[in-house]
Amino acid sequence: MTGLAEILAENSRLREVLESVQATLETKELLLSEKQSTLQEKDQILQEKDQILQEKDQVIASQQKALREKEQLLAKREAMVKALTERAEELAQALEQIILDRDAPASQRFVPNPNQIELPFPHDIEAPPRSPVGEDEDEDGESEDSSTEQDDDSSSTDKPRDKKKNRGKQRRRNRQAFAHLLSRVRRCPAKKGEVCFSCKKPLSSVGVAKSFRIEWVPGHFIVEDVEREQCACADPECEEYRNVLTVPSPYALPRAMCGNMLLAKVITDKFCDHIPLNRQARRIAREGFEVSTGTLARWILSVGNLLKIVALAVQKDVLKANCLQGDDTGYPVQDQGNGALRKGRMWVFTDQEQAYYAYTNTKEGKYPTELLDGFTGELLLVDGGSEFNDVVRTRALLRAGCWSHLRTYFYKARHHHPGASSLALGTIHDLFMIERTLKELSPDERVRERKKLSKPLVDGLFQWIKLMLPKTRKKSILGDALRYAKNQEKELRLFLENGEIPLHNNLSELLLRQEVVGRKNWLFSRSEEGAKISGYLYTLIGSCFLQGIDPQEYLEDILSKIQDHPASKIGELTPKAWKVSKELKKSHTENAD
Repeated sequence: MTGLAEILAENSRLREVLESVQATLETKELLLSEKQSTLQEKDQILQEKDQILQEKDQVIASQQKALREKEQLLAKREAMVKALTERAEELAQALEQIILDRDAPASQRFVPNPNQIELPFPHDIEAPPRSPVGEDEDEDGESEDSSTEQDDDSSSTDKPRDKKKNRGKQRRRNRQAFAHLLSRVRRCPAKKGEVCFSCKKPLSSVGVAKSFRIEWVPGHFIVEDVEREQCACADPECEEYRNVLTVPSPYALPRAMCGNMLLAKVITDKFCDHIPLNRQARRIAREGFEVSTGTLARWILSVGNLLKIVALAVQKDVLKANCLQGDDTGYPVQDQGNGALRKGRMWVFTDQEQAYYAYTNTKEGKYPTELLDGFTGELLLVDGGSEFNDVVRTRALLRAGCWSHLRTYFYKARHHHPGASSLALGTIHDLFMIERTLKELSPDERVRERKKLSKPLVDGLFQWIKLMLPKTRKKSILGDALRYAKNQEKELRLFLENGEIPLHNNLSELLLRQEVVGRKNWLFSRSEEGAKISGYLYTLIGSCFLQGIDPQEYLEDILSKIQDHPASKIGELTPKAWKVSKELKKSHTENAD
């Protein structure tokens, strides 16, 4: 029994131990479950933190991506700014060069600046050579005394010559220098019945004075051997016995080498066909006669001063008209010491039969007033320029407007405002077509037809312009056209009231085109005197154009007459009077036949 009790006691003890162990395990399991729940909570918190970190990483990544894009965009903008800055510098340099080219002389002649600071020059580089006489030569390389030329054998000497001592002493070429050209003799006999102005006895021929001229005939040059008869009184007791009288020279320029036909050709080539003198000189040399540009220029200056009186006679005729058309354009002159160009103006006024050109230094309104001094008419057709305001006001003229100028404004607006511009251009086109049918009518008949056919169109056009003005942007091209039409309405309507006024001023524009085309070739005049001479010669050439006569034929004829023509009858040499005289002679010849 003792053993069973011990077993039971041991069993009880073991059960107690087991229960304590189970309690301990339960306690530990409870603690473990609590720890697990705590860990789960921590895991959940970590997961939430991880999610937050992932979201932050995504935000950071997107921000980094945006930053990279911004850096790329900034780099592109910096590159663009750099490129634009370089382009702006290039354009600024180009603009500066354009301004310099505009203000610099077209001849590219070098004029040293006395205020220029000398920069250090490397001693191991030789400076470019300079000609010792470079500053004393003209633009075309000819000396200032190129009006006289040396013989071919005068330059064969080996002795050094002082250019300053020999300047102005060059000999005129003799007859042998032109032996290669064809020749003809021109005899100038004395008038029959000439008597001594002292004793009134007949003069006797005592010989001839021989000289020569270079003349132009169609196709080639010739030498004209001139023989002018010399006469003297035959009475030994007369006080004029020893005086020899020579027949005057038949040429316009007595001391020049050119004949009248050659002189007329040079003038026509420059002022009618727009050939510069340097090109003329090269062409003349190819045809066997070497002449410098300076010599040609002096011929033109001399003949311009000679024909000035004829040009002023044309001006006098033009100012007698009742209606004049006028316009002006630029005419550069290089008469300053640094070679810069001065912006002069060339004016033209025409009565549709002859034209008068004149040069002035600027575009000031006083110049039209001076040029139209003596104008006896009352109508003036010009553009809308303010330079004509003074002459219109002081002379109380009726100022007419040019419909071609108005058409130009709408024509420029046709790309940006095709609809409105086409409407105005269509109406103006109709006015021109109507005017074309009225060309042969008298002024009174023309006024009646204009009021009947043109006035409704003009009224409708200006009504449309007044309605369009408030609806059109002021600074647009169409706005400029509408405002010009409104401001010029009174002037543009004047042709409806007077049949002498043309619809447009295209004739003045056409006449000025002669000068514009020539200016593109010879660029400028070298002096103010030359510009004024150009005006006189353009007057004769332009008037020949209006009269439909050959300017070279006209110039050849008047150059042969100008020296001994009476000053009181100089009006007979104007292109208009010359044409009438020629037609009368032709009719008399036909009637005689």
